[in-house]
Amino acid sequence: MSAPGTPRREVVTGVPRATGPARGGRRPARPGPAVDSLALRDLMRRQLKLGIAAFGVLVVLLGLLPLVFTALPDPAVRPGSALVVWAVLGVAAYPALVVIGRWYVVRAERNERDAADRTEGA
Repeated sequence: MSAPGTPRREVVTGVPRATGPARGGRRPARPGPAVDSLALRDLMRRQLKLGIAAFGVLVVLLGLLPLVFTALPDPAVRPGSALVVWAVLGVAAYPALVVIGRWYVVRAERNERDAADRTEGA
C-alpha cells in the first residue's frame, strides 16, 4: 500500500479520555501561589491609576504640541519656524517618550513588588 521507504502510519482507535472542564474532567491546578483577591484588586487599581497618569502626562506633553505650533509664526514669513517644528517632532519628542515609559515601568514594578510583599507578609 505504501511505498517502500515511507514509515508506516499508526492509527489509534479508542475512546478519547475525558479531560478538561468541557468533558467533565477536573481543571489543571494553576501554577504559582494563591493571591488574595483584595490584594489583586488593589494592585489592579494601582496599575490602572498609574497607566492613566502616564497617559495624562503623555497627552499634556505631546497633545499640546499642535497648539504650540499654531502660535509659531508662519513658515512663509519666518523660514526658521519650520525647522523648530521638525526639531521638536523629530528629536525632542522621543526622549520625552522614553522618560515617560521608563517612569511607568519603574513604578509598575514597584507596585507589583509591594503587592507581592504584602501577600507574603499576610
